[in-house]
Order: sequence, then structure tokens, then C-alpha cells
Amino acid sequence: MTDFIGQTFPEDWLWSKYENQYIESIRSQIDHKFTKQKNLLINLTWFGPQFSHNGNAYDKFLEYKSKVDNLFLLCSVDPSMLQTSQIEEIVSRLDNPKLYKLGNFDGKYQFNFFAPVLAKHFREYDNDEIVLRDPKWHFINYNRKPRQHRVDLVKKIIAGGLDKHGLITLGKTNRKSDKDLYLTLGEKDKDYVQYGHWFTEADRDDDIGIPHDVLSLHNIKYWQQHFLHIIGATEFSSDANLFVSETQFKPIIGLRPFLINGNPNTYEWLEHQGFKTFNKYFPGIDFMDTGRVHESILGALMQIKDMTPDDLQKMYDSMMPELLHNQKRFFKFAEEQRHKIDNLF
Repeated sequence: MTDFIGQTFPEDWLWSKYENQYIESIRSQIDHKFTKQKNLLINLTWFGPQFSHNGNAYDKFLEYKSKVDNLFLLCSVDPSMLQTSQIEEIVSRLDNPKLYKLGNFDGKYQFNFFAPVLAKHFREYDNDEIVLRDPKWHFINYNRKPRQHRVDLVKKIIAGGLDKHGLITLGKTNRKSDKDLYLTLGEKDKDYVQYGHWFTEADRDDDIGIPHDVLSLHNIKYWQQHFLHIIGATEFSSDANLFVSETQFKPIIGLRPFLINGNPNTYEWLEHQGFKTFNKYFPGIDFMDTGRVHESILGALMQIKDMTPDDLQKMYDSMMPELLHNQKRFFKFAEEQRHKIDNLF
């Protein structure tokens, strides 16, 4: 039996159910493939020296004394918190076993955790419900956790006077310089439940001020009224392993063109997976410039800010073949990812 070290998301979260399912599937695959070897699987959810306290998974790793032939690092629900040097230290501590990096790592064993879960649990919509039908807003930029790159983009949008053309949300931050920058659409917890959110006690204690809403397009009125979706990605650095979560898939499911406030390599990854991106509709802007992610998005917003509702509708209608392609491709992609997770080796 493959040894296991790690922890998972809380049991009352939907993510936890699938995280545990995937772990059991992968352990079984390792047992079957590497039958005569000593194997260790480490789940990297909240794993690292910064989480070392009170018997945390990282503490259990430090106590682990067995010699192993193969080390499997699994990163699925969250980005890895480990630096390359820390991974090298872990491998060295175990006397240099063969390393397999699974999930949110670039390479042979990369897979996406979120697509299969969303395909099964995302709120179902008829396309007539979600197409652009009243282009009141040029863009939406939904943000929950106030990660620094999200805060920075929101501040630049406001500074440029572009906020009047869109809808923006941003959760509370404890940074003094930004603590007044808390933006919501006025919904209450019960509204998020209505839109498709699963609600837990942990959310009630959350000081961010915006509940999780990962399984719906949120308020359908606002969705119908907005043209461009600005994704507030989890990760920003182009140096990190690619992390694609529900935030990138929502506009794909919801038939919207999108730009990404995050790692620009995501555009190439999406195209490699068979999705269409929409950078070509904003001529003269290099969305792959890793040092100008925010400037690229602001440039795109400047290009469309003076467009009339009729102009936006015509531009949207011209994109429809690509939007429908993306939506169809998502559900096929989700099937492929589930198959890959269950057949990694």
C-alpha cells in the first residue's frame, strides 16, 4: 500500500469529496503500477514549512523515516505552495527517490481538477438565458479574495475612470492602504445560495465579505448585461506552474469573451487544449507580455469603452461561433481530464 501524507479541504466543501476520490484513485494506480517498490504520495493542499504547526501534514513528513523508491507530489485543488528549492530539499531528505509531479505541474502528469467537477455540478443554463441581451456593461471583473494582482488591477481601472463602464467585486483586505477598497453588488448570503453556491459554516466566519460562488454565473441579470469577462485568476506570476480553476472556465461555460488578470501563459495553454481565445479582437495589444498584464487589459477596456450597446451586441454576435465552440469543448475537455486522472500511469 502506498504511504500517504497530506490533508484535504474541509469535508463540507464539494472540493473535498473529489479531492479524496482522486487521491484514492491515484493511490490505487500507484499500487498497481509500482507493485514491488516503496512509494510515498504527498498531497500538497496546505503543505509546506509555512503550515508547520500542531501535527500538520508537513510535520508528519518531517517525522517520516522510510526510504522510498518513488515520490509522488499531488497538487490539485490549490497551487503548490512549495518553491523549487523546497521540492529539491524534500527529494534530498528522502534520499533522492524518483519524482513524479501530478496535477498542477507542467509536464506529462498534468491534469485539471476543476473541469470534471464543474461539468457535473455547475448550475445548468439554457443558452438563451446566458447570451448577451442587454449590453449595459462593457465588462465584469468578479474578485473574491483580494489577492494583490486583483487589487492592483481594480485600482488601475478606477484610476482610469473605467469602473463606470463595468461591474467589479473585491473582497475585504486587511492591508491598511487598501482596506477601504471593498466592492460588492449588495447581495446577501442567501442570494449566493440562490445563484448556485454551496454554503458552509466556514463562509459565515470568513472576513472577506463575499461568499464562495464557484458553481454558477452568479446574478443572471448581470451576466446577460455584460460583454467582456475579466478573469481574476488565482495565480499571477508567469514563473509558477500553470493553475487553471473555475474562474477561467466560467466565461467559457457562460458564452463570454474573456481576458485574464493572471499568468499570461494561460492563453497558450487554453489554445493548446482546443479552446479559442479573444486577444485578436483587441488589435495592437500584446497580451503575452508578462510585464504588462494590467496595461494590456486596460488597453482593451479603452478600446471598447465608447462602444454603444448596438456596437457591443454586433461584436458579441460575431464571436458566437467561437463562444459556442468553447462551451462545447469544455464539456469534452472535462471528460478527458476525468479519464486522465483515473489513468495517469
